Amino acid sequence: MKTQYVYDHYYDYAELTAVLQSFAESYPSLFRLSSIGTTPEGRNIWLAEVTDTSAGDFDDKPGFALDGNVHAGEVTGSMACMYFLDVLLSGSDDAAIRDLLKKYTVYCVPRISPDGSEFYLKTPYSIRSSNRLFPYDEEQEGIQPEDLDGDGVIRRMRIRNPNGLFKVSPDDPRVMIKRRPDEVTGEFYDVFSEGVLKGAVTELQPAPERYGEDFNRNFPGWWGVGGRGGAYGLSAPETYAFAGFLHDHPNICTCLNFHTAGGMYLYPPAFKSKAKADRGDMQRYEEIGRICKEETGYRFVNLSDDFLGDMAPVGGSIDDFCHYVLGIVSFTCECWDLQERCGYPHEFPGKKPLTDEEMAGYEAARLKWLDEHTDGSGWSDWKPFDHPQLGRVEIGGLDMKHVTQNPPSEFIEQELEKHTKFMLREIKMLPKLEISDLKAEDLGDYWRVSAKICNTGYFPTNMTAEGIKIGCVKPVRVTVSEPDLDGKDHVDLGQLNGFSLAGSYGWGMGGTTSNHKPQSAAVSFKIKAEPGTEVTVTAVSDRAGRASGTIILA
Repeated sequence: MKTQYVYDHYYDYAELTAVLQSFAESYPSLFRLSSIGTTPEGRNIWLAEVTDTSAGDFDDKPGFALDGNVHAGEVTGSMACMYFLDVLLSGSDDAAIRDLLKKYTVYCVPRISPDGSEFYLKTPYSIRSSNRLFPYDEEQEGIQPEDLDGDGVIRRMRIRNPNGLFKVSPDDPRVMIKRRPDEVTGEFYDVFSEGVLKGAVTELQPAPERYGEDFNRNFPGWWGVGGRGGAYGLSAPETYAFAGFLHDHPNICTCLNFHTAGGMYLYPPAFKSKAKADRGDMQRYEEIGRICKEETGYRFVNLSDDFLGDMAPVGGSIDDFCHYVLGIVSFTCECWDLQERCGYPHEFPGKKPLTDEEMAGYEAARLKWLDEHTDGSGWSDWKPFDHPQLGRVEIGGLDMKHVTQNPPSEFIEQELEKHTKFMLREIKMLPKLEISDLKAEDLGDYWRVSAKICNTGYFPTNMTAEGIKIGCVKPVRVTVSEPDLDGKDHVDLGQLNGFSLAGSYGWGMGGTTSNHKPQSAAVSFKIKAEPGTEVTVTAVSDRAGRASGTIILA
């Protein structure tokens, strides 16, 4: 795909900002850059908007939103956002992309948590969303992760212990495997994160996580279900800013959230079974999933039934907030499918943990994959180290940040390209108003101006049935530029279905269209005006954009 920038590393805040600013300078008629908020450390949470303004303003078209780094360490997400923006702008002379930008607006927040991501990229630490301590105000007792040997990576630390849980694999000395229940003699180890001991403890244990706040549990909509969601809904400045941005742009139809890792797309609800959700909404997610599978190879699975399985439900996610509070379509991409590449595909339904034997096999398979595809980079052999508190230990293992959580550098662009191909197709599913059959009839005392208002997109103008239930989407409204003799300043049409709701059945020779709710509606106005007057009929929908047609009375 055509791009201006390279995608062989992860952008820090300065580089991400510089690239966005260069887009704004180079494409003033297509690109707008603004900040939706400021982080506690003073960084802007950037909003990039892309559309062809010669064919209408940003907020007058159906909106497609995407975001990255609600989880700060999942930096592949922000790169997916940046790559997509680059493809749209670099390819804006291509007829297909130019047509998209005339019809739709792309809203992109590439990094919801810039403080957290900067901390993740510039230090050896791993964090969830924020580099602010949570849920404790100070570090807790136990082994806290630290880069002891100064190689810039927090790996693993193995400590000899006759009561330890692990032993060296006889098949590969790099791999640690669980000891069998009947193994009472041999050389055994405990394995922890590379780190230092905090507090006075009688037995070594991992310390509770320093930075445990999860921004993707901090949104309204079953906040608090599953924990880790902050002090209260939208308590984090970053989530407050992002939720406000979505709320203030009613033309946004869908929101795609980029995460890592797993090699799958996930759709709501997460807090209840999809059997309890609107059936039509779920069917449309599944249709999106078919296109997703074609372009990315990733499966499209339900959060509650397929991904979480028997695990406890979770709340406060962006997906549930969008679907159940804003009434828009929202789903999550878990980029990077290392487990699949290593021959350990995910099983659905149910998030089943690997057995001890499977985990040992997976560890060996990961190392084999690294040996074959990256010349072994991302792994460090076990090396002796004199620990200041624990004495002689060994440090080694994977660079988890750049092997399992995010792809190695040589695989970044491969990952980004396939998701861009999917998004270029998904945008075309959005609802879109068009006006046709615009006529003016001279009836002597007045003119009757009539038109047909149609939704030409796959989705209905309300996007979700949930949006109608909660009353968060306005009806399609039609106005005329000249006064109507009956005193009508507008006509409300309700919602117009897209062709996703057109019924069909497969009896007989091929498929047959069945009865279904309309995708179009006819309107008319009585106009008192002189011949030669130019009359404009305009249709407006929160989510299907604005369409207008002009006719001269003659």
